[in-house]
Amino acid sequence: MGSNVAPAYANAFMNAFEENFVYTDSRFEQHINCYHRYIDDIFFIWTGPTDLLQTFHQSLNSAYPELQFTMHHDHRQIFFLDTPVYKDDLGHLSTDIYSKPTDRNSLLHYTSSHPKAHT
Repeated sequence: MGSNVAPAYANAFMNAFEENFVYTDSRFEQHINCYHRYIDDIFFIWTGPTDLLQTFHQSLNSAYPELQFTMHHDHRQIFFLDTPVYKDDLGHLSTDIYSKPTDRNSLLHYTSSHPKAHT
């Protein structure tokens, strides 16, 4: 994604991919409650059995050998764009602030040799 137009190309490709392979899949209509995508990160709620989710994932990965999706699923919590999404006992979704384990909350000293916008 080094080029300035790379996100636009990725969005255009993913839109065409969704139109041809995701939205036309019968499992999508039957078992996906909500579907959100940001460039190449996808979040959706699956209401069907786990084995059908695995089959759906495999069918998406077989559409283009060059394009492989990784899948993380959990019944209680998932991270989407570095934001934890939680499901409570009533089925309501909520989010929280996420800090990566490598975050040290490092601050630049005001007199450091960095651009003024960073100090």
